[in-house]
Amino acid sequence: MRVQRAARVVGLMAVVAAWGVGCGDSGGGQDVGADEGLGEADSGADAPLDELGAGDAREDGTAPDIDVPDDGGGEADGTGPRTCDELVLYPTIHAMGLHIDAPPAGTAETAVRYRESGAGAWTDGHPLAPVTDGRLKGSLLWLAPATEYEVEVDALEGGGGVLATYACSAATDPMRPATVVERTLHVQAGAAAGGDGSEAAPFATIQEGVDEAGPGDRVLVHAGTYREAVEFPRSGEAGRFIQVVGEEGAIVDGSDAEIERVGFPWVTDATDPLVSSAPFAGTPGYLARDGRRFYRYNDLAGLRAGLGDDDVPMDEGWVVEGGTIWTRSLDCPCGHVYDVPVQEEAFYLSQVEYIWIEGFEIRYFGSGDYGKGFYLRDASHCVLRRNHIHGLPSGVIVLAREGTVADRNLIEENWIADPPVAEWPWDAVKGTSHENSAIDIGGGAGNVVRYNRIENVFNGIYTGDWDDQLNELLAYETDVYENVMRTIGDDGLEPEGANVNVRFWRNACDYVHSGVSLAPITVGPVWVLRNRFTHYTGTGFKVSLESSGPCFLYHNTCWTDVADQNGMDVSGPYTNMIFRNNIIRGTRYAYEDSSYEITGVDMDFDDWHTTRSDGGPHFKWNNVRYDTMAELCEATGLECHGTEEEPGLVDPAALLFGLGEGSANVDAAVLIPGINAGYGGAGPDRGYVESGEVEPSW
Repeated sequence: MRVQRAARVVGLMAVVAAWGVGCGDSGGGQDVGADEGLGEADSGADAPLDELGAGDAREDGTAPDIDVPDDGGGEADGTGPRTCDELVLYPTIHAMGLHIDAPPAGTAETAVRYRESGAGAWTDGHPLAPVTDGRLKGSLLWLAPATEYEVEVDALEGGGGVLATYACSAATDPMRPATVVERTLHVQAGAAAGGDGSEAAPFATIQEGVDEAGPGDRVLVHAGTYREAVEFPRSGEAGRFIQVVGEEGAIVDGSDAEIERVGFPWVTDATDPLVSSAPFAGTPGYLARDGRRFYRYNDLAGLRAGLGDDDVPMDEGWVVEGGTIWTRSLDCPCGHVYDVPVQEEAFYLSQVEYIWIEGFEIRYFGSGDYGKGFYLRDASHCVLRRNHIHGLPSGVIVLAREGTVADRNLIEENWIADPPVAEWPWDAVKGTSHENSAIDIGGGAGNVVRYNRIENVFNGIYTGDWDDQLNELLAYETDVYENVMRTIGDDGLEPEGANVNVRFWRNACDYVHSGVSLAPITVGPVWVLRNRFTHYTGTGFKVSLESSGPCFLYHNTCWTDVADQNGMDVSGPYTNMIFRNNIIRGTRYAYEDSSYEITGVDMDFDDWHTTRSDGGPHFKWNNVRYDTMAELCEATGLECHGTEEEPGLVDPAALLFGLGEGSANVDAAVLIPGINAGYGGAGPDRGYVESGEVEPSW
């Protein structure tokens, strides 16, 4: 039974003051995309990743399961952005951005409602948020794919009177785009030169197949190792993608085959038996030893001293200086296999559209400082799925030049790993060429990153641009959801800059330094919903650098058992953030801000727990200590409906962070329209899942 508890609803800020009843949390949806219309041959789209040449990056030698929901949806064609007078709708697969750039004077709040087109009942949505220049922006969430929605927004004065009503409709995108296969071109490593792409006379390289392919063609790459970098000379078309599909065992390798085969002619240094050298003419930014990233020292002096960046001790590594490669190794370097990149990126997609790449193992790229598996530069409507990317700095980068776009790309079900970079000391990596992200969305709108498995990288998923923080066209209307990450050296989720309607939901980040970094958000709004951030050594929510764009942090679970670790640690000033229905658990302070004067933050209905047993204070707000939440509420007005109870989770040691039987967080959350009406008990639960829901796992 669904119970509406309007009396418990608390206003957030002026424009998000009126709560109502939201839609359910079920994303819903059946796959109505390419898997139903691929035509000639099975693309392998529904095969497990370990059947698509995934390789072995996990410590236990197993490939991760990628459990993609069979989401049902309608049959509407995605309409893309729609404008109706002042109301602009920007739909993605499961969400829709709402924008009113010139609301009536005196607008104090909004009321949002929506429904599937033709349905009778309306559902209340989350109120819009005010951003810079008096504009209003917000999102509808948990929508069904390929479904048309009607949307209405009331602009309200302070007393609740309606100043204007806006209406528009738009359809969400399908689960993935449909395409057909009209011709198959075959590629086989080692094939005779002069092939025509037929099964009897295949091309010898992927590039030959791509050069020949046009809209509606599939380049089918058979098992083998392809030492090349691939660039696309032309685009596909809507419904007629250019597909490049790797069969099981198809490997794209950017390294020098001869070095991998015979190694280097190492000579031991006369003054230090740990140091060896060999002649080498290249200047790679990356090197793998025995399949794992090898630490690159800043210079030869650092290598000789065994000191990495910031003078952090690093026992082993390499550097190139003066036509010589040097290594510091605890055993004979001759006993190892070295993969030295001679290519910068595996697949380069520049100013093209409707390209689909699937099923490859991609490894050992980075002949310069920024090796990539996929580099989408001004590329739109592309699909990258079910690839295993490892042994290179950055898995996927999406960027747009000034005046161009990189819109509506789908990045899903990939497995990205780069061990052991996340296990190195943080100070030896931060600010160096080793600091990279698995997926970087730095340009365009409507991009979707979902169902990926990311492990042992320094940063997980990045959106925005540190060097262009006010540019609203970067990472505009971007969805990042249901990705699983573990062993992350720095930030699991990292939005920086404008990030207008960037939405993070149902991501699981375990064994991470910081769960999500909001440092800074300049425009917003950013949505951080139903995520899990655990076993962190820094903080679950990282806030800093005068972040001022509105951020909504709802229904997240932050948990750590690291000794003497705060539940939330503040590293710089921030404002305009709303916390509701979260669970935050630390071992020192539940929340600590020791150095900054924080204003404009709204916290309530959260569970802030600390395990400290020394009788010390539980909270430090603006450098003032409070022993209990009751004292914090009385002094600041914060968390007056919150709790500091033990969260009562199922089994954190087994990465099960749902609510156990008897948890005080069951039925304890406040209703938020458009966010949490899909509950099963007497009310919504705090934390990232409702009690009894299946949790994400490896």
